[in-house]
Parts: sequence; structure tokens; C-alpha cells
Amino acid sequence: MYSFEHYIHFVDGKVTEENLPKEVVVTDTTITFKYGEPIQLHVVVDVKNEMSLHYVFEDNVHAEVIETRHVEENGVLNRTFTNGAYSHVNFFNENEGTGKNTYLDEGHSFHDSMLQLGYSASIEAFYTFELDGEGADVRLRMAALSKNKEKKHYKVHIKHNAPHTTGIMDNYGVAKDEAHLVIDGIGTITNGQNGSASHQTNKIIVFDPKCYASANPFLYIDEYDVQASHAAGVGKMDEEHLYYLQSRGLTKRQAMQLITYGYLMPVVEVVDNQMIKERFELALSKVGA
Repeated sequence: MYSFEHYIHFVDGKVTEENLPKEVVVTDTTITFKYGEPIQLHVVVDVKNEMSLHYVFEDNVHAEVIETRHVEENGVLNRTFTNGAYSHVNFFNENEGTGKNTYLDEGHSFHDSMLQLGYSASIEAFYTFELDGEGADVRLRMAALSKNKEKKHYKVHIKHNAPHTTGIMDNYGVAKDEAHLVIDGIGTITNGQNGSASHQTNKIIVFDPKCYASANPFLYIDEYDVQASHAAGVGKMDEEHLYYLQSRGLTKRQAMQLITYGYLMPVVEVVDNQMIKERFELALSKVGA
């Protein structure tokens, strides 16, 4: 059940199982990572109604975290991230819940910290990460699938509140059947944050004519000495690719699963952490299965 030697399991905000290293301290639903040996932790979260979870990475912490969440119908998971100076964190989020549920993330990163997050699909998700210290770096990678009659909306916002900060997001999605999928990517560089970089990619492929998809990039730049870019696109599945795969003996479902996997794979290729790469590949291998 647990991918790392060290783990903690929450059920509706209560700890039911744990095996923690000495560098991790848990108070109620706040998990504090203290400086010491590099930390690997698997966090499992079960939510029936609503729960808040707080991650605090103190100065100079190096950590890898996997969070597996099971959020039930209409459940809400609120999370906060605090990344101390010179902390270096790689974090993968995997959703195993069903039905309509919501994820709300808010993060603050300080001097020369680095936070890389990988997200597999959920239902409604709103992520806001603020770069509050010079040299802070946040890189967010997301792969989303919307199927049947699901209506998924993601709003991802990286805000630069200090100079020489870096915010990068790569959001890839697939819509099929009669589903809706909307991705809003927002990069904000406030006045005075010179030398900062805000880059985003938002791409969605549509499988069926009854789908609705929208990839919306927004850049709000209030400073001249910066780098900022966006790429966004919504496109149809190539019928020739589907026909070719079926001609090689795959069923239509198998062929569509393979195309979905291939379309979402670029989000893995930009990741530079092996743990996140492996978890993404595992999650994507189950898409459409």
C-alpha cells in the first residue's frame, strides 16, 4: 500500500497509521519537515466531507513526497504548502477518488527554494502558488483526463512576488465521450520583480464531437525586465492514427488508450525527478483502462 518506508495515513483528518522519520513532525493535520537527512514520505488521505492538510518544509529541507488521496463524492481537500529557504521538494499527487470532488491548493515559496509538483487527474482543482522569496522556483506538471459526462475545470495560478523567481506550468488534457475540460493557466509578475520568468503550456486533445474543451492562457505582467511565454491549443484526435492502430490488431478502446497515453506523455518528459517520472508513468498507464 505504501511506496516508501516512511508513511502516514489520514482518515477524515485523523491519523490511523504512521511510520515517520525523525525529521517529520505531525501536529493535527500539519506535517512539518525539518532539516536533516533527505526525506521520502508517502501520505495517504481519505476524505468523506472536507479536510485541510498543511505541508511545511523548513529551511534547507530535501524531500520527496507522494500523496495518494481518496476523496468521496462531493468531498473537498484543502491544502497549503510552505517552502522554506533553500528547500528542495519533489511532490507527486495521485487521485484515486471517484465522483465529483474538489481540490484547493495554496502555496508560498521563499528564498532560493524549489518545488516541483506532478498532478494526475481529479475533478475540480484550483491551485495558487506564490513566489515570495528571491530565487524561488515552482514547476507544476499536470495530466488530466475528462470522460463520459464529467465536467472538469482546472485553474492554475503562479504569482511572482519577488525578483529573479521562476514559475513554470505544463498542463496536458484529454477530453472524450461527452465530457467538458477547461484549463486556465495564469502567470502573474507584479511590479518590481525583475529577472523573473513565467512560462506555461496548456494543451488539450478532443476525441469525440460532443466534447467541449478550452485551454486558456493568461499572463499579467507588470514589469519590463522579465521572460514570459505561453503556448495553448485544443485539437482533434487524428482519425488516421486510430485507424492505423486498429489495423495492427488493437481494439478501438485499446487504440484510444494508447493515443491518450502518448498525448499526455510530454508532461513526463519535462520532469527532472525520477520519482515523479515513475509515478506519472504508472498513473498514465491506467488511463482509459
